[in-house]
Amino acid sequence: MFKRLWDWIKRPHGWALLLLYIFTAIFIAGAIVFSFIGQGTSYIFIAYIFYGFAAASLCYTVYTIIIFVPLIKRIITEKLKSNKFAAKVFESYDVKTTVFALLSFGITIVFATINLVSSIHFRLFWYGTIAAYYFVLIIFRGGILFAYKKCAEKFSDSEEKYEKSKWHIYLASGAFLILLEFAMIGAVTQMMLSERPVQSSEILAIINAAYTFYKITMAIYNLVKARRSSNPVIRSLRSLNFADACMSVISLTVLMLSTFGVDNPTSSMNYVKYIVGFIGCAVIIIMAAFIIIRANKQIKLIKGGNENEQGK
Repeated sequence: MFKRLWDWIKRPHGWALLLLYIFTAIFIAGAIVFSFIGQGTSYIFIAYIFYGFAAASLCYTVYTIIIFVPLIKRIITEKLKSNKFAAKVFESYDVKTTVFALLSFGITIVFATINLVSSIHFRLFWYGTIAAYYFVLIIFRGGILFAYKKCAEKFSDSEEKYEKSKWHIYLASGAFLILLEFAMIGAVTQMMLSERPVQSSEILAIINAAYTFYKITMAIYNLVKARRSSNPVIRSLRSLNFADACMSVISLTVLMLSTFGVDNPTSSMNYVKYIVGFIGCAVIIIMAAFIIIRANKQIKLIKGGNENEQGK
C-alpha cells in the first residue's frame, strides 16, 4: 500500500490529481479570506494554518506541472511543426531566442506604457521611474536586434567579419547593462523611499508573484542554456531578459510587502526590500563586467588570429 502511495506521489495521475488542484485553490482562498476577517482577532491563527497548507500544496502542484511539461511540450511541438515557420523556430535555438526576444520587446512596450500612464494619472514619480527603466530596456533590446539584423546583411559574404561583429554587439550589450543599471538604481531608489498605492488585491498580488517566479526561473534557465550557444548575440538577449526578471523580483517584493500591510518603517520585514534591491542591482553589475571582459578577450583573439593569418 505504501509503495503504491509513494509511486503515485512520484507520478500523480487520475481523479486524485484533480482533487489536489481543487484543494490547493481552496487553501489559497481560505488563506486570503481569513487574512481579512482574522485581522485583530483570535481567528488569525486559522489564516496561518491555511497559509501552511497552501504553501505545501502549491509546491507539490508546481511539481506535478513540471513533470508533465516535457509531455505537453512534445505534443504541442509536434502539432506546431506542421507549420514551416514554427518548425524553424523549434529546430533552431538562435531563431527561437530571436522570436521570443521580439515578443518580449512587445510586452516590455506594454509594461512601459502602463507605468507611464499610471505616473501621469496618479501623479507619482514612482511609476515614472519604472516606465523610464522599461523604455531604456526597449531601446537596448531593440538596438541589439536591429544591429544583429544589419550585421547579418552587411557581412553575409564574410564569416570572419560577421563573427567579430557579433562579439562587438555582445560588448555593447555589456555597456548597455551598465547604463540600464543607472535606470534600475533610480527606479529601485524610488521604490525604497516612496510609497506605492496598492491598486491590486491579495489575489492579484499572488498571481503577480506566480508570474514573476516563472519569469525569473525561465530567465535563469535560458541564461544558463545560452552559455552553450556559440552566438554571443543570443547571450546578450538572454542577459537583458535576466535583468528584466531581476527588476520584476524587486518590484514584486515591494508590492507584496505593501499589499500585505508590512511595508512600514517600524517593520523588520521592511529591510527585505532593501536587501533584494541591493542584490538585484549588484548581480546586474557583475554580469555586465563579465560580459565586457569576455567580449574584449574574444575580440582580441579574433584580431590576433587575423594578424597571424596575414603574417603567413
